[in-house]
This record gives sequence, structure tokens and C-alpha cells, in this order.
Amino acid sequence: MHSNTSSLQLDCKACGKPIPAADVNIDKAIAKCGACNAVFGILDVVGGAGEARPPVPTPKCFQIESWGSELTLTRRWYTHGLWPLLAFCIFWDGFLVVWYSMGVRILINGEDAGPVWLMFVFPVFHVAIGVGLTYAVLCGFLNRTVVRVSGGELSVRHGPLPWPGSRQLFTTDIRQLYCTESKRHWNQNNGRRTFDVIIQSKANDKITLLTGLEELDHGLFIEQQVEQHLKIPDEHVPGEVRA
Repeated sequence: MHSNTSSLQLDCKACGKPIPAADVNIDKAIAKCGACNAVFGILDVVGGAGEARPPVPTPKCFQIESWGSELTLTRRWYTHGLWPLLAFCIFWDGFLVVWYSMGVRILINGEDAGPVWLMFVFPVFHVAIGVGLTYAVLCGFLNRTVVRVSGGELSVRHGPLPWPGSRQLFTTDIRQLYCTESKRHWNQNNGRRTFDVIIQSKANDKITLLTGLEELDHGLFIEQQVEQHLKIPDEHVPGEVRA
């Protein structure tokens, strides 16, 4: 790495060895340890992020339970935007029910309607869309995400309806939590932004804790609550999104 200073004195946050000035990049606010190859941010040292971030207010869809060494954050998935999707699912699925009912009636009555099997095969793709969208909408109404710190572990669970994305890891492996912008839908200037909560491990691995959050405050709230509970000092991470 290139350095813009020769007077900065740092110790590696992983192994404690001193970091020479040649391995410090002031412009990018990162340093690399030549002994263990750990890479970490230094904004808290050089003053780029010296001021603590203000507390993130509790979003309405969250519940907090804190008992001693245990912390539980429960996030409800429901939003008012689910109602138009529910109406669309009713229309879409209702049309498919009528369509297949007609096919079954033709088979039972033995009516001459050409290759009846086409009526069952043709809308298969539409059935797949209907099932997937309907399940997603039901999850939106019923599901919750539970982030829990307990017994030296950090876990994420979605339910009661099954949904991918469960996580479980040891809290001693966590160096930092931060939020990133995962993607924009449609195009760069007109679309819906979503956000991820990322864990930076002490081995400098990036682990996605949560993905697809529609509100940045939801991710920042989870980040702040977990870091405070585990007494992890907040540090700037390259590529993170802050309020």
C-alpha cells in the first residue's frame, strides 16, 4: 500500500503487531498488517470518523427484547404495499382456477374441444408465477425476522412460513457490522433501492446477515443495536452506506 504520511503509528487490530507507514493508505483510510495480512479501517484513528453516529430511532415494525446477555430484535415484514399485490394474486389465481375448471369439465363431459391437454400444459409457467407470488405475499403478511444474540451466537431466523436466509455464527468472530446498497430495481435513476446488513469477520470475510431490506434505517438500526450489545466500536468500512 502507499502512504501519505510517515508519522502515523498503528497497531494491527487482529494480532497487535505495529503497522509501518508504508502499509497505511490515508486516502482510502485502510491499513494492512504485513504479519497477518489483516486489512482494517483507520478512520477512527486518523479522525475521518471520529464523531459517533447519532442513535437510530426504533422503526415501527421492530420490537426489542434485552435481558442481560441476550438481545432479540423482531422485524415484522408487513407493509401497506402488500394489499395491491394480494389483489393481483386473487385475480391471477382466480383466472387460473377458472381456466383449469373448464379443462376438467371438458374431460369429464367428453366434449370435442381439440387437444384438451394443451389447456393443462399451456399455462404451467403462469401457474409457477402465481404460486411463487402468492407465497411471497403470504410471507409478507405473516412472517417476521428474528435477530438474536444469545449464548455467544448471533442468529437470524425467518418465519413462521419457511424462507431462505437463516444465519448463525459466533459473536467472537465478528469484527464489524455495516450496511450496503444491494441493488436498484428498474434503472439507476428510477427504481427501488434495497439494502443489506453485512458482517466483517475477524478473518476479513464478508458475511451477508440480511438482504433485501427496503428501508436503510432498518439495516442501520440492526447494525447499531448488535454493535452496542456486543460492545463493538463503530468503524467506517469502505463501501458502506450511512444515513
